[in-house]
Amino acid sequence: MLFGVNEKILCFHVGLLYEAKVLKAENWTGDDNVTKAVGPHYFVHYMGWRARWDEWVPESRMLKLNEDNIQKQKALAESVKAAREAKLYEGSGSSTGINGNTASHGRESSETHDLADRRKTKESRGTKRGRDAVEQEEEYIKRPEIKLTIPDTLKVRLVDDWEFVTKRNLLVPLPREPNVEDILSSYRAHYLSSKKDHKASRPPAVLDEVLEGLKAYFNKALGNNLLYRFERAQYVQQRKDWNVAQEAMEPSKVYGAEHLLRLFVNLPSIIAHTTMDAESILLLKEHLAEFLSYMVKEQKNFFVKDYEAPSLSYHRLTYT
Repeated sequence: MLFGVNEKILCFHVGLLYEAKVLKAENWTGDDNVTKAVGPHYFVHYMGWRARWDEWVPESRMLKLNEDNIQKQKALAESVKAAREAKLYEGSGSSTGINGNTASHGRESSETHDLADRRKTKESRGTKRGRDAVEQEEEYIKRPEIKLTIPDTLKVRLVDDWEFVTKRNLLVPLPREPNVEDILSSYRAHYLSSKKDHKASRPPAVLDEVLEGLKAYFNKALGNNLLYRFERAQYVQQRKDWNVAQEAMEPSKVYGAEHLLRLFVNLPSIIAHTTMDAESILLLKEHLAEFLSYMVKEQKNFFVKDYEAPSLSYHRLTYT
């Protein structure tokens, strides 16, 4: 057992790290609990919380209470706070819409006014097609994000990645091995070999469509949404190298698990604003959840062990 009784630790709870104390430690076999979970489990008490919050947690949700992990705790809290403030900022100057949803005073607000104007124009013409188009566009804007749970161990990876790049000015060495295409191919082989009994409900064609979609989203999003400022000069250099080889750069051939994981943070909003029906979205979520579990299992093989320190000239280039 990695942790002992009465040991103070850091424990993940709803996406954040909290200080806790181990009250019990057991190695579950699967037959001794209703969830059929196996491996080391600990009954923890969150410091300063009421006892009703005490719970059994797997070892994967726990970290040693040391200076490095305390910094991770602070970084994670800061990133969540920044994300919340960004959402509040986007909603500032807003008016409350149907179901209490708010639309920002910027782009979405102007879009809403434009939609209203277009509705009046098209209704005056008496065209049903015009009304349908406006209603579909309004529905697109109001559609909520879906929930995609990222495993706690991968959340730690995200926090470490953010800290390495934005705080320590380090870079993921490129090109990565394995790259995104390698990882997707590896998952495909794993899935087909381990899911033989489920091919009827989830045929290979559906899996291939999901993986091709992930690859397409990644290639499109990398340059615009998945890079920190400090990484942009590296991205530009990679594009130049590919141009010398007279090939169009595909980020999925250059970048790896670190940047692919960042995509999963953005996927809920991307998926919510597609035209997929509820059944298709549910099936996609199941595939994505299994893919994330596979990344957890293979994280030692997929994620880079050491980030690299760029040259002084790179620093100058970045801040010019």
